[in-house]
Amino acid sequence: MQRITTFRTKKAIVMMDNEHLIIEQTKRLSLLFVEDNEPFRTRIVKVLDDYFYRVDTAVDGQEGLEKYNNYYDAKNKHYDLVISDIRMPRMNGVELATEIRTINEMQSIIILSAHTEADYLLSLINLGVAQFITKPVQYPQMFDTLYKVCHKINQAPITPLHPNHIISLTNTIFWDMDKKLLSEQENTITLTKYEILLMELLTKKFEQVCSTDEILSHFYLNNIDVSSDNLRGMMMRLRKKLPEKALNSIYGMGYRLSSVH
Repeated sequence: MQRITTFRTKKAIVMMDNEHLIIEQTKRLSLLFVEDNEPFRTRIVKVLDDYFYRVDTAVDGQEGLEKYNNYYDAKNKHYDLVISDIRMPRMNGVELATEIRTINEMQSIIILSAHTEADYLLSLINLGVAQFITKPVQYPQMFDTLYKVCHKINQAPITPLHPNHIISLTNTIFWDMDKKLLSEQENTITLTKYEILLMELLTKKFEQVCSTDEILSHFYLNNIDVSSDNLRGMMMRLRKKLPEKALNSIYGMGYRLSSVH
C-alpha cells in the first residue's frame, strides 16, 4: 500500500489505521468515475484503483452514460457505484444522474461538488443523491463517504423483501403506507395524528427533500393550521420515534426521510 500514501495529505495518513475496514467494503465493487479535469481525474483514480475491484473513467457525462450502458451490455449488471463531477461539457453531472436514474433507480451515486455549486444540490438530492464529496477534495472526508456508501451497497438486499406499500427505514422498522402504521418488528410505534400526516407526506417523497411550504400546505389541506415554529417542534418529536439519522433537516430547503440500513 506504499503507493497510496504518496497521494495522501499528512492528515489523510491517519486513516491508514482504518484502511482495512474501507478496503473490506470496496474491494469487490466496480466504480465509474466521471470527471473532465484530467490532472485531478488521474490523481484520484490512482488512489481509487487501490481500493476498488474495477475503476473505469469518463471525461464527461456523455461518455459516462455510454460507458454505463456498455458495462451493463458486457456484464449484465450495472456499476456498483458512480462518482461524478457536476460541471462538465456535453452532459453535466445533474443530467448524467437523471439519465442513470431512469435506467437504474437504485444506482448509488456520489457527486463531486464545489461550494459554489449549491444551486445544483436540491435537484440532485431529489434524484436520490444523498452523498457529496466537496472540492477541493479532503481525503478523510472522501474515505469516510466511500466507507458509508459502500457499506450500504454491500448491505442492500438483492431482491425486494417487502411489498411496495411498505417503507423500510431499517431492517426492523417499517412504515405501512396503507395502514398508516409505524412498527418495529411486531410492535406498533404510537404516533399522534399530526405525526401520521407528516409520515404520509415524507414517505410519499421518500429519499427526497420535502419543503416546509409543502408540509404546511399538506396540513392546511387536512384543515389543520400549523405555524413554522410548531412544525419544528413536531419534527423534533417525530425524530425521536424514528431511527437515528432517518429524518434530517436540510438547511434552507426542508426535511428528508431516508433509509438508514
